[in-house]
Amino acid sequence: MKLIVRHAPLFALFVACGDPPSDTGKVVAPDSPSVIVDTPKLAANWPGYYSDTLPCLDCPGLDTQLWIRSDSTFIRLQKRIGLDSIPEGIIGRWHVVNGLMTVGYTGDKPEFYRYTADGLLTVDEMGVADNSKQDWTIEKFADEIGDAIPRMRLIGTFTYWADSQSFQPCGAEFSWPCTGGMDLGEEEGEPIVRFNNADLQKAYKQAVKRSGDPWTVEAICTLGMGPAAEGDGADEYIFIEQLPRTIERCP
Repeated sequence: MKLIVRHAPLFALFVACGDPPSDTGKVVAPDSPSVIVDTPKLAANWPGYYSDTLPCLDCPGLDTQLWIRSDSTFIRLQKRIGLDSIPEGIIGRWHVVNGLMTVGYTGDKPEFYRYTADGLLTVDEMGVADNSKQDWTIEKFADEIGDAIPRMRLIGTFTYWADSQSFQPCGAEFSWPCTGGMDLGEEEGEPIVRFNNADLQKAYKQAVKRSGDPWTVEAICTLGMGPAAEGDGADEYIFIEQLPRTIERCP
């Protein structure tokens, strides 16, 4: 928004002693030229939790959840409304380039977002928004939150070596400690999550030739806190609940 500032006309009245002044004694300053002042841009506070429904070509909408973390990591979940039961997840690093935030797989062309008062507006690499009437804004609901990330489909590489288990999502530069299953209690005497760590290790040994080999899979999993490998603290874990399929390689 532009603010137009005008200087009001200045009137100087010179009064001489004696007779009333004539018209020639009045000096009127002309209008000053308009001065255009740019309002400052909204300071970007990127970290936070964002959620909204984005336009979708083959479905009523794309249910989108996005966690932007202060450690430069992001988690994005997207589900096609009416088609997907579990959202597809990607995990990676976000960056700021020329005032725009980028997220996406490492090596692929990222998606670009501009920070607004409402949240994140999807734009192109030049910062230009789509000129259609569709709403491409992902609303911001909170600053950074540390809640567990809900169930998602996540493609990545699982590795098991010398009692150490890790999962590296495709496109991510790092890996998480990983375990099979998560103790969510029981329902009518049966565990809510039937898949456990023994099942995960068994499936891994059947899929690879030797321990330590990477195994690329699609996992249905959650992201939450678990016991630290060393000390009494806690680390963030990927908890695998199902392994629907083996993937030849990361996309």
